[in-house]
Amino acid sequence: MSILVTGGTGALGFHILASVTRSNEKLYSFSDEQPQPWQKVSDVIYRTGNLLNFKEVLAIVKEVNPTHVYHLASQSSVGLSYKKPYETLSTNLLGTQNLLESVRQVAPEAKVLLLSSSEIYGRSSGLLLTTQHKESDLLNPLTPYATSKACMELLGNQFKNAYNLHIVTVRPFHFTGPHHSRRFAIPSIASQLVRIKNYGTEPVIFSGSLDISRDVLDVRDVARGLIQVLSTCESGSVYNICSGKSVTFRELTEYLVDIAGVDVDFRVDPSLERTNDIPLLVGDPGKIMALGWKPMISLEDCLTDLYKEMVVRLRMEKEMRSATTFLN
Repeated sequence: MSILVTGGTGALGFHILASVTRSNEKLYSFSDEQPQPWQKVSDVIYRTGNLLNFKEVLAIVKEVNPTHVYHLASQSSVGLSYKKPYETLSTNLLGTQNLLESVRQVAPEAKVLLLSSSEIYGRSSGLLLTTQHKESDLLNPLTPYATSKACMELLGNQFKNAYNLHIVTVRPFHFTGPHHSRRFAIPSIASQLVRIKNYGTEPVIFSGSLDISRDVLDVRDVARGLIQVLSTCESGSVYNICSGKSVTFRELTEYLVDIAGVDVDFRVDPSLERTNDIPLLVGDPGKIMALGWKPMISLEDCLTDLYKEMVVRLRMEKEMRSATTFLN
């Protein structure tokens, strides 16, 4: 077996590469950047390239000749998608086109997983606040990011129907945990708290709205769900990965503050606020739980592990900067 993970330097890619069985498998990551020390997994071959360059994508698929492909690479920031809608749509749709066409030409028997998003459900009118989104719900994307993921799903269906590729789709709801990028809200807050606790920065947390509610999982539980879906499910399957429960970002933040053991003030950063934010987004986990999957890591353990990993990450970054300064 040979496994290709696009976007393998992200948190989800890290935990997939760290979790897949290592008996005789060759593991490859394809990303637009080399992994930082805290992003590396042993026994993985890291390659860099541009998802929008078909020749580069074709070359990595030829090199790997994969049996399994986890397509995670994307422009995944909702906020950034407002600022860069063309880049978002290009990366998430045309990049997927390049990957699927390469698989069609080189490894047509490979199993391919497309990473979609719960954001495609949007804000459904007339629903009760307790509504859990099912995989059969109509899509109602509200952001450039969500629209790009909805289009990606249609593209996957085209390749499945026209070329009989084995394609499954997952729609994770919100997740966080160790190795999660600071471009996202909860890791950003964890990073700010580590700097306040360990580096003496001003005891102020800057964030967007903390009153939105999300169905939140640990990234390691999501990675485990992706591996199970790709390994066992029929082509054309679509699965939510979620808990069916909601929590506010304020609750998550307050727990991180308790972990750090510091007193802080909160300030809203206008650049992080979005007028089109969905106030509540919760999924129905019934379909994936029927496979035997369920969340195993509590949010308390998730946030504790994120904070501890962020301490290590920031220390390594500081050491790398010091080493660079010394060499220069």
